[in-house]
Formats: sequence, C-alpha cells, structure tokens
Amino acid sequence: MQHLGLTMSKDPEDGRLLEVEASLAPEVRMITKMSIPLIITFLLQYSLTVASVYAVGNLGADELAAVSLSNLLASISSYGIIQGTASALSTLCPQAYGRKDYKTVGLQSLRCACLLLIIYIPIFAVWYWGSYPILNFLAPGIKATYLASRYLRRLSFGVPGFIVFEVTKQYLQAQGIFHASTCVLAFCAPLNVALNITLVWDKHIGMGFEGAPTAVSIINWLMAIMLVLYAVFINGYQCWCGFSKEVFKHWGRLLTLAGPGVLMIEAEWLAFEIIAIASSRFGTVALAAQSIVATTCVTVYQIPYAISVAVSTRIAWYIGSASEAAAHTATNASLIVATGLGFVNAFSLAALRTYTARLFTHDEDVIELASRVLLVGAAYQLGDVLSCVAGGILRGQGRQYIGGWLNLTCYYVIALPVSYYCGFHLKLGLPGLWLGMVVALGTISIGAVIAVLTTNWRALIQKSVEDGLSDYQRTICSDSTSLLSRNDRSVAARVSHNMLSPVASASGAEIMAS
Repeated sequence: MQHLGLTMSKDPEDGRLLEVEASLAPEVRMITKMSIPLIITFLLQYSLTVASVYAVGNLGADELAAVSLSNLLASISSYGIIQGTASALSTLCPQAYGRKDYKTVGLQSLRCACLLLIIYIPIFAVWYWGSYPILNFLAPGIKATYLASRYLRRLSFGVPGFIVFEVTKQYLQAQGIFHASTCVLAFCAPLNVALNITLVWDKHIGMGFEGAPTAVSIINWLMAIMLVLYAVFINGYQCWCGFSKEVFKHWGRLLTLAGPGVLMIEAEWLAFEIIAIASSRFGTVALAAQSIVATTCVTVYQIPYAISVAVSTRIAWYIGSASEAAAHTATNASLIVATGLGFVNAFSLAALRTYTARLFTHDEDVIELASRVLLVGAAYQLGDVLSCVAGGILRGQGRQYIGGWLNLTCYYVIALPVSYYCGFHLKLGLPGLWLGMVVALGTISIGAVIAVLTTNWRALIQKSVEDGLSDYQRTICSDSTSLLSRNDRSVAARVSHNMLSPVASASGAEIMAS
C-alpha cells in the first residue's frame, strides 16, 4: 500500500494492521499528485473528438454539421451509458483493493466489460441499421442526416474498443496505476490527429468524410490493445482473476451501482445538449458563440473531473480498508482542493474570456457574445467543481444514486425552466440560457457537499465488509490469504480483515455490529 501513499499503523505488541493513517496536508498533496496524470489523460481523450471535427470541418458546412450531430448522438446513446456503467467500478474495484481482495478487482472488471458489451448489441443495431431512418424522420431531406448516419455506422465498429479501454482504465486506476492510460493517450492522441488528416484528406488512401470515424475507430482499438498489453506485461496483472463462469454470476451489486451512474451522467449531458439546441433559436451568431462556450467549458471541466476520479479511488480505498478517520480526512482534503480549483477556474475564465473567444473566430459579433456568456460560465465554476468532486466522493462511497437524483432534479426541475424563462421570457438571449446552469450547479453542489459531509462512514464500511464476505463465499481463490470458510462467519471476517481493516482481529459479530 505504500505506493498508494497509504501509511499503515501497527500495533507494537503483535503487528496487526490497524487503520490507515491520514492527515489533511499530506492528503491534499497526494490527491493533487494523483490528479496530474488523470488531467492529462482526460484532456488527451477529449482531443480525440476535437480532432475529427477539425479534420472534417473544411469539407463543408454539411459535413461539419453531420460530425457535430453524430458526436452528440454518440455521446448520449452510447458513450454516456458506457461511462456511467463503468463508474460502478469506481466503487467496487478500489474498495476491493482496499480490502486486499485483489481477485475481486479483476472479477468485477470482467463482469462490467461483459455487461457493457451486451448492452452495446442493441446500440450497434440502431447505429448501423436504424440511424438514418431515425435521423431522417427527425429532420427529413437534409444532407447532414445522411452523412451523420454514415458516420455512426463507421464509428460503431470502434465502440467495443472504447469499452475495453474504459474498463481496463478503471481496473488499473483501482490499483493506483494512473499513468498507464496517460502514456497510451500520449502516443495515440497525436496519432489520431495524423490519422484523421490522412484518412480524410490524403489523395491516395483518403476516404473523405468517412475517414474521420474510421480513424476514431482504429484509435479506440489501438488504445484498448495497448492498455491491455500494459496490464498483462508491465503492471496491473496482480489483480487478474482468470476467466471463469463466475464472471456471469452475481451482477446485482454492479447493476445497482451502474443504473444511478448512467443517470448521473446522462442527466447532465442531455441538459447541456438541450441548451445547445435552444441556442439555435437566437440565430447563427448565438449558435457559434454557444459552440465556443461549450467547447471551452467542457475542456476546463476535464480538470475537476480528473480530480474527482482520483478522489473517488482514494475514498473507496479507505472504505475498503475500514479506515473511517482517513476517509473523513480525505473528504475534507478533496473539498479544499475543489474550492481552490473552483476559484482559480472562475478567475481564469473571466480574465481570459475575450482572448479565449478569439482563438476560435475573428467575427467580432461572435467574440463579443461568447465573451459575455463565458463570464456567466465563470460564475458557475465553483459550483461545477464542487459538484464534480463531491460526485466523485459519492462514487467512491457507492452512493451514485444521490448524484443521479440531484442531477435529474436540479437540471430538469430547476435549470431548464430558469434557462427558458431568462433566455426567452426576459429576452436575455444566450447568457440567459446559461444562467439556468449557474442555478443548477450551485444547487447540486450544495446538495452533494451536504451529502458527503453527513456521511455515515461506519455503515459504508460495514457494507464493504459484507460485499467482501459475499465475494469470498462465492469464489474459491487460489491465494491462501483468500480462503474462507463457507460456514463459519467469524472465520470469514477474520480472514477478510487480514486485508486492511482496523477490525482485522475482531470477531465476525464485532465487525457486523460495528
């Protein structure tokens, strides 16, 4: 556990493992250190989408509209579902690792991969055979809809690679291996740019418009293969459990966490897409400004999201190791980091708003409007960062349902009505639409922070212990430290908490009572 920055206490008399020690300042430093490779990872991963838009943009307005529409539909109908489902591993894998239940880390990852591949079967069918009829029904006779359907058909072959990459990334992150995906993307992101340009524009092998989704599909598979090879040959193989029939059993806990995870992501993404669609009613200038603001805010969002992943993993480690005080300290440290970053993001976005807009366009009307909206975007940065990081804490705790219901309620009961009222009734235009997001994210952040500060850590630790006992009782592991009696609950408790817990030597009854 030393490589994770976890310091174990030892009883001087018998050397038993006690609680993991944590103090505020070192915890802030460790969260920051863990976040740096993740920030690079998510920024590079976001660049994959930007590269395809850039490569296709000069082909024409129809092609640009088609790739934007395709990316929107792909995010809502596939990528959001994949990332939401995979977020269940943010709870299951790090908690298992914290318990030293290493085989369960691999087992849950395999279960999630199989679940996602099954879920993707109907999505593939819709993308490949049904995308054009659906798009043509929504917008009949428009060339962009035909092009978008072709884009989705090509892109559909790369999504399984994306699934494997996401699950493997979660599998490695649970073990504290954050730099592996960064290294893979550091190689693949520049290659993606070159491949997009080549497959779209090259005179000999270029495919035109369809070259962009082809490049993305190739890169998705390359990322998956490279990350799996890293886990097999370099680091991360220690938690591999082997492929067995157990992979297809006992999916209940995974599904319980996956559903709210999907709700949490889809509710937010869809709300922002509705704002984007509504902005088109204000004309071309507003639509262009919306594109600039959305791209900027999504790019900035990668920073707190990366921190939330690091925080989620760390909180789950502490819960798995039954370290209540350390989990509480890590929560406080996370909120301190989030508050500081929120103010930095807000100040930076406000100070650089005009310069940022000029990076995208030379149209003065668009620059002026985008600058005003970016000022509104700066206003919600504190709420955005706090809600994001608090959401990470909730994922580490296994309480995704709180974030899911908060997002659903605040975006659709509060944000969208406020956006409509300010944008159209008060005639504030595009800035008015974004005011709804300020209100929503402020409300979500307050609710999420209250939820994490009032956490019953003992109940979460007990749930993690019960999960560990269930996993052990279902599976016979080859590791001698993982052998459990199927009948003696107290023996099971003692063995499982040779894993990290302060109640390592307690009886089963004491564990369950605690």
